[in-house]
Amino acid sequence: MKNTLYKGLVATAVIAALSGCSSDDDNDQTACEAAGDACTSFTVIHTNDNHGRFWENGDGEYGMAARKTVIDQIRAEVEGRGNETILLSGGDINTGVPESDMQEAIPDFVGMNLLGYDAMAVGNHEFDNPLSTLDMQATLANFPMLAANIYDKNAEERYFEPYRVFEINGLKVAIIGFTTVDTPKVLERNLVYV
Repeated sequence: MKNTLYKGLVATAVIAALSGCSSDDDNDQTACEAAGDACTSFTVIHTNDNHGRFWENGDGEYGMAARKTVIDQIRAEVEGRGNETILLSGGDINTGVPESDMQEAIPDFVGMNLLGYDAMAVGNHEFDNPLSTLDMQATLANFPMLAANIYDKNAEERYFEPYRVFEINGLKVAIIGFTTVDTPKVLERNLVYV
């Protein structure tokens, strides 16, 4: 219950911070227009729980190509307004369809590199495979895999980088990765969730 409350408070704080540049339905002028040069905005593009859906399925759903199309459209729209984007993943790349599982999600990470992901929170399903697989995926990724709350018990240090600071449209923005509290159910014994 305590973790749920904290997550709710953090989500509320983020939404409140981001809503400072949102439109008011009753007013044609946005908050950023009213603030003039004092307002800076950016767009967060976020995906998560892809679970190996690199390829389109038989119903024409999912797939990295469809994801790229949408991301490119959003980026073009935002850049057309003179703003910038950041592309984030909430993790859970692993454990989904056999085509990805049998290839240790390598196509997924290569595709994420090509799409230009900026950072990824480590999901609990990243631990469904041996730790050596996760280590390989972290090496393969051209973006940081973040988890502030996963520690190596043997070394008594974080296993992943906890956060990364990005400069987006002139702002310094910290992206912090957290892994779900359910993670200890699947973790190898040499890691601990805090």
